[in-house]
Amino acid sequence: MSVSKLKPYFEDDILDASFNKPQLDELYEVFKEHFVFDPFEIDGKRIKIIHQKSRVKQYSEYSETFAHIISRKTYILDARIYECQRANRIHWIRPVLQSHPCKDIFYYRWKDDEGVCKHHYWLFDKNFMVVTVDVKPDLRIVTTFCVDNDQKSKFYERYKNFQEGEDCL
Repeated sequence: MSVSKLKPYFEDDILDASFNKPQLDELYEVFKEHFVFDPFEIDGKRIKIIHQKSRVKQYSEYSETFAHIISRKTYILDARIYECQRANRIHWIRPVLQSHPCKDIFYYRWKDDEGVCKHHYWLFDKNFMVVTVDVKPDLRIVTTFCVDNDQKSKFYERYKNFQEGEDCL
């Protein structure tokens, strides 16, 4: 399947915007199918997830990586809040990573404020970003998010800079 044809897991009229445990449990099973039961590699590096349970009380039944993917950090409350649109795209992560390189994915590397070089796989037309970080010579860890409209120009500038030779490796 082409990544351009990816659809959210739950239809909008079924997706619950609040923390819905049965929906999250179903999405967690999909996550485990993609990352636990059938591990995979990209660029010769195994995709690593953090299996330990989340320390965030609301997500304590789920792995740390899953909890991170389905929630967004809020700096005002210094907490992670559930974001249904992230959760509803959990099944997009593997196809995005495995489809790169392709015309639908804008790939770039960028060094964050802490000096960490991150690999970004931006499914541009769907406003979805997958980020991997080298954590060992042979492992990467994954996070994802939906790209907010007010952030698109910033990410596009990073992508263009990478295309023009700016790299953090």
